[in-house]
Amino acid sequence: MCGICDAEALGGVQKTGWQRRDLMRALAGGAAAMALPACANSTNPETGREQLILIDESQLQQAALQAWAQQVQQTPTWNNRAAQQRLERVGTRIVNAAGRGGQPWEFRLFDTPDKNAFVLPGNKVGFYRGLYEMCQVEDWMAVVLGHETGHVIGRHAAERYSREMVTQTALQVAGAQINSRIATAALGMGAQVGLSLPFSREQESEADILGINYAHAAQFDVRQAIPFWTAMSSGGGSRPPEFMSTHPDPANRVERIRAYIAQQGWYPA
Repeated sequence: MCGICDAEALGGVQKTGWQRRDLMRALAGGAAAMALPACANSTNPETGREQLILIDESQLQQAALQAWAQQVQQTPTWNNRAAQQRLERVGTRIVNAAGRGGQPWEFRLFDTPDKNAFVLPGNKVGFYRGLYEMCQVEDWMAVVLGHETGHVIGRHAAERYSREMVTQTALQVAGAQINSRIATAALGMGAQVGLSLPFSREQESEADILGINYAHAAQFDVRQAIPFWTAMSSGGGSRPPEFMSTHPDPANRVERIRAYIAQQGWYPA
């Protein structure tokens, strides 16, 4: 998801990151059944980056709603009124700063200890109790919600699925002409490492920067992004090297954000 959700890969997300595997499988199942329009490139007005979009946004949202309903059914909601109001207050400031305040948004707290959050097409934001309890200052929560809003405005879900569809089609054509199973498997690994994973990292990094911009415009202290991501990266557990991961290396991510904040003249803490 688009982190998913956007834009997250169907697996390999670390425990210290934001896991979207089950949601992405459900969303991918709905998206896979859709009829696709002809290949189209478009320029995202927010980022100025050209994107390959093969899937209709309304169809993707329909699939996302099914995935969201499944998530709500399978994962308990955290019925904490004060926490819900706090989440909605921060979320509303962020989406208003991003110019999406006129759209309906749903922010839901899920009652699990995971330090996770995700966004689905259709402006559905899930925030887990474990991550909420970690965000003792609202600036940390703003960093998360800004990042998720960045996935939406970056059209990362539609872009991700479009690229995956092109990759899978190319692999099927190439695989049909390769007799060796080992060669076919190597071809698939090459596509994953060379295309899918780096592209996901690109989206995560883009969402980071968009989110920092939105949080700053909403008058949150974006310098708090540095201790937040540092705390997230120190959650323990092993992770693969960056070239095999869907997320940027934690240390690289923190330094990239630090450099951006300094470049803007906001100065990190």
